[in-house]
Amino acid sequence: MISVIIPNYNKDKYIKKTLESVQNQDFNDWECIIIDDNSNDSSIKIIKEFIKNDSRFLFISNEKNYGAGYCRNLGIKLSKGNFIIFLDADDLISSNCLSNRIKQISKNILLDFVVFPMGTFNKIVGDNNTIWNKFKGNHLKRFLSHDLPWAICSVIWKKETLNHLRGFNEDFLRLQDVELHSRALINSFSYTTHSNFKPDCFYRIDNSRIQNYLLHCLNDIKGKINFINFFNDTKNNNLYRKSLRGTYFECYCYTYNLYKIDKISKSDVLIVLSNIDNSSFTNIFNFSSNYIIRFYSYLKIKKIYFKGMDSIFKFLFMI
Repeated sequence: MISVIIPNYNKDKYIKKTLESVQNQDFNDWECIIIDDNSNDSSIKIIKEFIKNDSRFLFISNEKNYGAGYCRNLGIKLSKGNFIIFLDADDLISSNCLSNRIKQISKNILLDFVVFPMGTFNKIVGDNNTIWNKFKGNHLKRFLSHDLPWAICSVIWKKETLNHLRGFNEDFLRLQDVELHSRALINSFSYTTHSNFKPDCFYRIDNSRIQNYLLHCLNDIKGKINFINFFNDTKNNNLYRKSLRGTYFECYCYTYNLYKIDKISKSDVLIVLSNIDNSSFTNIFNFSSNYIIRFYSYLKIKKIYFKGMDSIFKFLFMI
């Protein structure tokens, strides 16, 4: 059996379509566990109405908001399947997703997880051509540097592997899946990737959910800083510091990219930068790092851009 675990918080606009994509599978041996994290929209009503005649769905409603990590861990605990897929409440899976994944992971009983390509869409599947399938390179270094090779719904897990990992770190309010995947790679769990397969899951691009870009940016930075702190404090941190500089650089990169498209003002940028600069990570820098980031910031605040600028400066910053 495959257990599909869906945390939901205020996704009443999308949750029905997500549940339909699970119900429409050509593979029948599945259960779907939906954990609502104390939504205050009409999500609960929609979910209950949808699942009332299908016993394969299990619905749990939290009495307060605990966060997605807690919800996913609860789903793992309640799951009956030997394999687990995590699906966000606004994303979709293709009708052959579960059959496709169980077939591949069953080919090698030693695998702990298998990774598949993910498509993207705006309103309907097919309206965006971007595919998340670039699995080349050192995956651990890519996760630590925030060059994310895959996302949460791209993976099918063995339940026993997730139990060995003790699930998600609930202290992470952001980057929970990035932390989990990084930890799985650090602990050398076995896996394979299938970059040549067609996407069987689809990530919804929905910027309308961002009401306050300054607050969103500050929370994003806080999540990245928390990620750096966690892995910088591990006993093998000398192996990770160079890569972690990439995540630190992404704090600046994301801020300036919002500034470029006028989602935050220059004064907002200065507020965000003060939060970044007050974080002390001198032990993950080398001699030239400070100069590189200052020059990058000078160009960005002046809105001076050139093709490949972010990639070039990130590469230099991580040397």
